[in-house]
Amino acid sequence: MKKQRDMRSKRRLRLIVKRNEGFTLLEVMIALVVLSVGLLGLAALQLVAVKGNAFSSEMTNATMLAQQHAETLKCLPFTDANLDPNGNPHTTIGSSKGVQYTVTWNVTDDSPDTNMKTINLSVRWTSLRQGTASEAATVTARLQTIMRNI
Repeated sequence: MKKQRDMRSKRRLRLIVKRNEGFTLLEVMIALVVLSVGLLGLAALQLVAVKGNAFSSEMTNATMLAQQHAETLKCLPFTDANLDPNGNPHTTIGSSKGVQYTVTWNVTDDSPDTNMKTINLSVRWTSLRQGTASEAATVTARLQTIMRNI
């Protein structure tokens, strides 16, 4: 009996000693490499998200500029020079948050019906957030509205 008890206590002692060995240096290094690869992937994802958010902000500003310009044109008298089809294309420049936007619009008389005008607006800007790092991309937002002579 005493012999069995001694055997059991020796087994327990071995298990306790085995548990206290800890991690080897190789295991720690492998864990660090796996963690580093994951963190690098997360950093690249963060850069893409920031770039996408900045482009969305530019697109929102361009769309708001087009909408504001369309509303301004619709408030003008029907015979105003900015609504004369002979002056096509009409152009103006605006900026927001450091980005320069070019607003161009064409007016078509008697379209879709008599005493009506169709206004086609386009807002162009150069975005550093699209294309490659060395070249910028020109982006265009378009809007069409119809006004009636009252």
